[in-house]
Amino acid sequence: MDKRVFSLKMINSIQQHMEKETAKYITYPKFVFLCGKALDGSEYDTSNRGIVDNFITRLSNDTFIVLSEKLWEDNFNSNIDLLTFEEFLAEISDCIVLFVESPGSFCELGTFSYANKLFGDKLVVVVDERFKNKKSFIMTGPVLKAKKDGAEVVFASLEGNGLLSSKNLRNTLQMRIEHFDSKSINLNKRLINKDESKVYINSFIIELLELIKIAQPITQEDLLELYKTVKAFTAFSFVKRDGSKFNTEIKISYIIKLLETVKLINVKDNVITTIHYKKAQGFMLKYYGNAESKERNRLICRKYRYMGIVE
Repeated sequence: MDKRVFSLKMINSIQQHMEKETAKYITYPKFVFLCGKALDGSEYDTSNRGIVDNFITRLSNDTFIVLSEKLWEDNFNSNIDLLTFEEFLAEISDCIVLFVESPGSFCELGTFSYANKLFGDKLVVVVDERFKNKKSFIMTGPVLKAKKDGAEVVFASLEGNGLLSSKNLRNTLQMRIEHFDSKSINLNKRLINKDESKVYINSFIIELLELIKIAQPITQEDLLELYKTVKAFTAFSFVKRDGSKFNTEIKISYIIKLLETVKLINVKDNVITTIHYKKAQGFMLKYYGNAESKERNRLICRKYRYMGIVE
């Protein structure tokens, strides 16, 4: 990180705007993790996930759809298994909509239903209406357990074109989106990271977006260094919202990939250039009036002066 640009005076200026509260309610951006039958690209729009994707994005401009297969890459295999990777996606998501429609989704249901204290209040399980009164293992096992642990179970037509004819499903999704704007729903409460040994990953994403908004264009390496410097961290470890650690290291590259894939940021040649939401919501940083714009202008001027970088 270029100390001429991110000088001690510049860092001190950012630190002076650090939020003194320990937690705040975050109403955007929000992430919805859609799980279901594996598909190739040409089938997605007419699939159950594609239909719900379209329905949700019409309801909210600040809700971003997360799909595991768009994020998973072969070179992750030596570092993280797919189950842990999906646990990471579930952790950072504000809602998980799981269509019980394939062997893979049966496994996902089992995984989420046995992580009750982490995912129960986020999970919407969508089961084919044909099985509403059936005594199958799926219904009396993982579906029942998920429901007991706080998940919503919705019945709808999972075959053909009748998915959104389910009033229950439509109402459930609309209510979830409405809750995203609430400043009293506990799921929207984020702990501001103060301890480098316990960095809450869902809070980290919001904090990272705040720094990108001020400091872009910025390389991924400089962004990480800026985060640690502003926080006065030497290193840090990610934890889930209950404070427990992930079984496998979650890398910053996974998070950057997520933000790029949902089109919250642009990344070109390792440089983050844009953040794609405009609302002024403070979390880690608290600026009043036009103080944030002035901070950014100072940084841009220093980048132009010392590095020849312009927006």
